[in-house]
Amino acid sequence: MTAGASVRLLAVDPHELITWGLRSALTQQPWVERCLQANDLAQASRLAAHYTPHVILVDGSLAEGEGEFHDLRQASPTSRLVVMTERPSVPARLLQTVRACGFVSKSWGIEDIVAAVRLAGLGLGLAPPELSGDIPQLTVREEQVLTMIARGETNDQIALDLKLSPNTIKQHASSAYRKLDAHNRTEAVRRAQFHGLIT
Repeated sequence: MTAGASVRLLAVDPHELITWGLRSALTQQPWVERCLQANDLAQASRLAAHYTPHVILVDGSLAEGEGEFHDLRQASPTSRLVVMTERPSVPARLLQTVRACGFVSKSWGIEDIVAAVRLAGLGLGLAPPELSGDIPQLTVREEQVLTMIARGETNDQIALDLKLSPNTIKQHASSAYRKLDAHNRTEAVRRAQFHGLIT
């Protein structure tokens, strides 16, 4: 796909309200040629075989079912797959298993979801390439600190909660950033969530 090309989309979710909402938001975009919707994998496979969508957004719970999901992949093998989840992250193993280019969280704002779908339509991944490698190994304390950072707590607040010094918290956070190859708090939290290390 090139930047000016029209993109065909297929949204697959067992909840009609989700697919209707996605279709409503996405069809307003000038780069979207068509957005189809399906509420199960059998219907999605039929639509994918007929329309060959460039991007398929599929609910994470459906992506975990092997048989019918395989049929969807067979119906449109060139489609780029984006997993949708209600959680803020998807385990990297699931994305690798279903050969997805990334994920979107249903908790994201619609602008973020539209931007992610646009990237997928352009053939780009939705996560930095380093996330596709081995899952970083964080210590229990590093996971605790990142979880609290994700909740918006400062180092001083975390230090009080964990009864540690602010310098110790800073060291745990810095170590986690290094392991995740992150340059700031937001990036570290996103990468940890992507790998399923924190929720």
